[in-house]
Amino acid sequence: MFGKSQFMSDFDSIVLNVLFRIEPGCLGPSGKEHVEAFCSFADNALNAPAFAAYTIVPRYDKSLPEWEYSVRGKRLGDEQVNTLLEHLGTNTGDFETHFEDALTDAIDRFFSR
Repeated sequence: MFGKSQFMSDFDSIVLNVLFRIEPGCLGPSGKEHVEAFCSFADNALNAPAFAAYTIVPRYDKSLPEWEYSVRGKRLGDEQVNTLLEHLGTNTGDFETHFEDALTDAIDRFFSR
């Protein structure tokens, strides 16, 4: 078993992997033509916080969730995500709002190139 200090050290070194599926329609009426290129652009254009890594992919299948969180290859449930983000000084709502604001800016930059 880990002692408490070892646990906290491991907890602080966790990278939260954030998979975001963007619907082509978010890119306008011709979004299907641009979504693949936008995802590549956004992967490089968005600056994730130090504790996170973003991956943006097209959302062609609406049965898949828009957001998916994982740590070390294991998917996290909503409660686990909330607990982790609270430990890191934020919450899911603020984290996702910040991401969506940055995504909107990336969309504007993508189309102004």
